[in-house]
Amino acid sequence: MRARPGDGDQRRPAGRRPGAGWAVLAGVAVALAYLAGATVSGRQTPLARRPLLDGLAPVPPYRWVKPPPELAAGNRPPADAQRVVRLSAGGSEVSAVATDDGQASLVLEADAIAASPGQREVAVSIEPLDPATVAPAPPGLVLAGNAYRIRLAYRPSGQPARLSGKATAVLVYPLLPIPVDNLFDYTMLASPDGKAWARQSSTATPGSHQVAATLTAPGYLVVAVPPAPATTPPPDRTPLIAGLAAGAVVIIGAVVLLRLRRTAADDDEDDEDYQKDGQDGNDRDSPGPGRGSKEGR
Repeated sequence: MRARPGDGDQRRPAGRRPGAGWAVLAGVAVALAYLAGATVSGRQTPLARRPLLDGLAPVPPYRWVKPPPELAAGNRPPADAQRVVRLSAGGSEVSAVATDDGQASLVLEADAIAASPGQREVAVSIEPLDPATVAPAPPGLVLAGNAYRIRLAYRPSGQPARLSGKATAVLVYPLLPIPVDNLFDYTMLASPDGKAWARQSSTATPGSHQVAATLTAPGYLVVAVPPAPATTPPPDRTPLIAGLAAGAVVIIGAVVLLRLRRTAADDDEDDEDYQKDGQDGNDRDSPGPGRGSKEGR
């Protein structure tokens, strides 16, 4: 009994790989999932709006002096900081002072605090404050997070110390439940007495929710940001989402149909090969002209 030609040998056209259609389908699905995620994330409130490719660990919950009512239950009090910096004949040594929660810090370069006769060191303190107890935000800005007061005092006299070199303050801010045009618009405000704010030349780092600025004097600090114009409604992305969904259905249907057609074509080709091989076998088994008459003689 002859085996069926082609059994155990699955023939497929050259260059055609099994599962290629499903690989395309998987790639399309991943791309559409990313686009849909990016679109949906843009519709969320600023509290949930984060870059998909941020790559940074989530920022710890902000510690408020006076938290918003909806955050009061889980709020922890912010930390303060105190440190003594030594003085030399030229001024203060290189040092950094930061609160334990990391929400406020002060970096002092060499000789940032001027030397003073008879003074051996400088007491540096950082104190968190309720921003409602200091000056209101300037027009066009909204305060973000706690205010902080930085004090410098010579020791042993206790007299206020002054800055004579570079000192950089860094504050962490919370995301506000209001629309913001640009996450790089966060800026630092400074005030020597807390009665009026002056905008500082600042560098915002949205990924870590930080703003840094060079100080010219100790005093009060706070982060602020301009809100998005109230007359600008959020864009309606419903048509875009519907278009992505429709595109996904069309592409998936096309890939499935293509695979079905390829499978049917492979089956037809196998049947043709079988019939051809069977005919060739019959031709080889049939006696040739004159062979039967010779054997019969």
